[in-house]
Amino acid sequence: MRGPAFFYCDPIRSNQKAGIENVHTMLRMILPKGTVFTDLTQWDIRKYVDHFNNAPRKNPGGRTPYEMAVKLIGLEILEKMQLRFIAPDQVTLSPKLLRN
Repeated sequence: MRGPAFFYCDPIRSNQKAGIENVHTMLRMILPKGTVFTDLTQWDIRKYVDHFNNAPRKNPGGRTPYEMAVKLIGLEILEKMQLRFIAPDQVTLSPKLLRN
């Protein structure tokens, strides 16, 4: 079995890194520019990660990173990593997520 492939982008070529640019855009939905990161707790970050990982992506086929991880590494490992499922209708990608 082969390991994952890694690809490197040219630093000034945003067109080569569309996937990470999409992740950055989603990050900014919750943590807009001007957010003070020093005020975030581990709980805040974990909450963000759970919601972020349960948001469907266009690729691969509308599935979520959480769904893909369950298939790839299994639910038991995700639970040990303290990652949790968030129902699609409960996913929040806005600054109000960290106010709750």
